[in-house]
Amino acid sequence: MRSLLSAILTLSLLSWGAAPASMQAGHVGIFLRCTGKTEPREALQAVRSLGLHMVQISKLPDRFYSPEGAKEFAALLKESGVQASAVVAVYDGENYKDIPTIRATVGFMPAAFMDQRVAYTKKCVDFAAALKVKIVTFHVGFLPAQPTDPDYQRLVHAVRDVAQYAAKHRVTISLETGQESADELLQFLGQVARRNVGVNFDMANLVLYGKDDAPAALRKLLPKVTSVHVKDGLQPGDPARLGAETRLGEGKAGVKECLQILKAAHFAGPVVIENYVFRGRKSEPMDELALAKAYVDQILAQ
Repeated sequence: MRSLLSAILTLSLLSWGAAPASMQAGHVGIFLRCTGKTEPREALQAVRSLGLHMVQISKLPDRFYSPEGAKEFAALLKESGVQASAVVAVYDGENYKDIPTIRATVGFMPAAFMDQRVAYTKKCVDFAAALKVKIVTFHVGFLPAQPTDPDYQRLVHAVRDVAQYAAKHRVTISLETGQESADELLQFLGQVARRNVGVNFDMANLVLYGKDDAPAALRKLLPKVTSVHVKDGLQPGDPARLGAETRLGEGKAGVKECLQILKAAHFAGPVVIENYVFRGRKSEPMDELALAKAYVDQILAQ
């Protein structure tokens, strides 16, 4: 597999220079935890080994979310030659086992944990600001069907609270797609009505949750998109469960079409490969990331 990895990286580097200025490889990065490395220095070095210079920062050990910890992580970024495009707020207690569990545990929807999670998100904003990173992303959780629902309005006020705090640090809040359709998310953003709240567009999540057609959703959401997760998957066979993730191009997320839409729109934000297929395939995370990177590079070079 190592010879295959070397070949993939060679092809990927050859196609790098062919991408247009608005969607070049410098905008392509990795979701840090997808390297399979738990130690941040090793994870950053693994990203560089793929010929990439950008990451979206996933959950780190608690020590980093302090002024001293931010300085430590900034030093690791500098040492590795890697830039961070966004900080992801991942909350303790979240569980993505199945749809009922997601409803009960993810984002701001669980009322018992909302205040704690809002406070943690603000800590992530502090961390991002210290690193001079302009985006903080998170899942808000399943939205109630009606905007008049008290829980819906509770989520609106929570996001406004975080957005107001983030605005003071010149940070944008970016809500990740998945648990709602494009129309539902646009309605929610309209209710929040804050200029510094956008969308972290995850291609596969819309399919994995059975919520929307990814390319159609991207066209609707594009003016609000701050960053992108490149991921593929299948629709769920059981409505109580998520669909299965696949390698890029093997699922139903329309990854090629989504990348072409971004390219045609001259999207200049971060395009982040998020890839967990190694779990199901029992393969090496870095080999899977190399395959994913080669696929993205090929599409952007066309």
